[in-house]
Amino acid sequence: MRSGDIYQSLTTTNRWWMDHKGWTSQDPDLRNASKAPFRYTAGVLTELTPGGLYVMRGPRRVGKSVEIKHTIASLLSSGVHPRRIVHMSMEGWDARHLARFVGIAQQLTLDGPRYWFLDEISGVVGSWPERIKWLRDNDRRFQTDTVVLTGSSSADLREAMGVLAGRRGAVNAPDRVLLPMGFRQFASLVVEETLPHDIGPFPIADLSEHLLEATFALVPWLGILVNAWETYLWVGGFPLAVSGYLRDRQVDPALWAGLWEVISGDAFRKARQSDLQTRTMLERLVRSLGSPVNVARIARETDVAPLTAQQRIDNLREAFVVWTCYREEGLKPRLKAQKKIYFTDPVYGLLTPRRVDLSVLSEQQLGVALLRSLEREKPGSYVHSDGVLYHRTKSQREIDFVGPDFGGVAIESKYVDDGPWRSAEGRMFKASPWTGIVATRSQLDLRDNEALAIPAGILAWLLDTQRSEEPIRSLGLPDVSRRWPGEESPFRDSIGEDPLPGLGASG
Repeated sequence: MRSGDIYQSLTTTNRWWMDHKGWTSQDPDLRNASKAPFRYTAGVLTELTPGGLYVMRGPRRVGKSVEIKHTIASLLSSGVHPRRIVHMSMEGWDARHLARFVGIAQQLTLDGPRYWFLDEISGVVGSWPERIKWLRDNDRRFQTDTVVLTGSSSADLREAMGVLAGRRGAVNAPDRVLLPMGFRQFASLVVEETLPHDIGPFPIADLSEHLLEATFALVPWLGILVNAWETYLWVGGFPLAVSGYLRDRQVDPALWAGLWEVISGDAFRKARQSDLQTRTMLERLVRSLGSPVNVARIARETDVAPLTAQQRIDNLREAFVVWTCYREEGLKPRLKAQKKIYFTDPVYGLLTPRRVDLSVLSEQQLGVALLRSLEREKPGSYVHSDGVLYHRTKSQREIDFVGPDFGGVAIESKYVDDGPWRSAEGRMFKASPWTGIVATRSQLDLRDNEALAIPAGILAWLLDTQRSEEPIRSLGLPDVSRRWPGEESPFRDSIGEDPLPGLGASG
């Protein structure tokens, strides 16, 4: 890239250099975000320590660029000079040009502590981690600046963090993960009634201490949270999906196409896998949700070697399409045992025509809520895959979710309104070292401390992340989600009755 191109790109991208108050109305990312019927920020990049080098990871289409722009706006409001903030989307750049870019940007900005936001750094061609390392070692100004790197490839960024070890500053939480919108934030947008934001969220380790009192306090909202939870199970948390639902009850087709591109073109970019093989693999993963995955069977059905099939699953995990739930042994992952694979968001399961059972989606999203809760307490923990595990008893029964930071509780998903679950689950938990929480649809039973029945919507509300400022829904939207407590949900049994019209998702 020529120097003139870099000058032009910098002055075009960093609009706050010209107008630190009105730039947000001209910025393409924020202008597109403003079209959504709500204002939302995940707050993943709050409390940046000066001089730190941060890495923010997350799936494509989740809003990483918008999150960066919100962070820049916050820095400006806090008094940081506009000419000390540098942003650039690095997708497609050559690593050889990074030093030139930094040198030119330093000429155009004020001396003193700077903030660098290098978006989609994992899309740079060449050995960019070594270039960043060289700059941190040899450029005295860049060495003490605050740097935020973002990307959509967990593998590339994990390798980079190894190269950059020791050059990240005195930072307690340098790794951040941006996931799709959590249930509390989603419910705040789709529910018309006032929600009890003062109840929860609680760290998983503290949940047992507060569970009975908090659940009893949430009882008046039980019907509302059940309906909101089931809506969440087919809309998911991608901002485009939530926008489409609030406008006309369907996911934005741009998201649908974009997520397919992520899988076929990004996660499998080196695989040369046909669309048919990709769809077959996704459909097989949908069938396996909630059960240990048989990689050999997936290999046979997609006509690849078992090692190749495992690599494809790893590709999806590195692209944040799926997450891995290992079997536990001593509350640590048992790496050689069969693992469970879940999607990070319900909308991925709708990329195939196969029906997705609502009970399995509830189990999946409870697992995501647990991951989000741990991520809140330990930023960056999501990618380690050791915080949310499953347990197999001596009688070969499975408890869905346990973990080293669960504070002595285990969670089993049984998405029912009634039924003889208590005797079976009660015996299972009595034979385990944990206090059991059974996540039901609407059944509530707090009589037995060894196996409490809590509706999944209430449990997710108590666990999921929440910012101090809730997302704000725009005025004038039609009420497309309201149902009175106790009213039957149209998505009661399964998802497959064309929940997203026009997108080919019917069963």
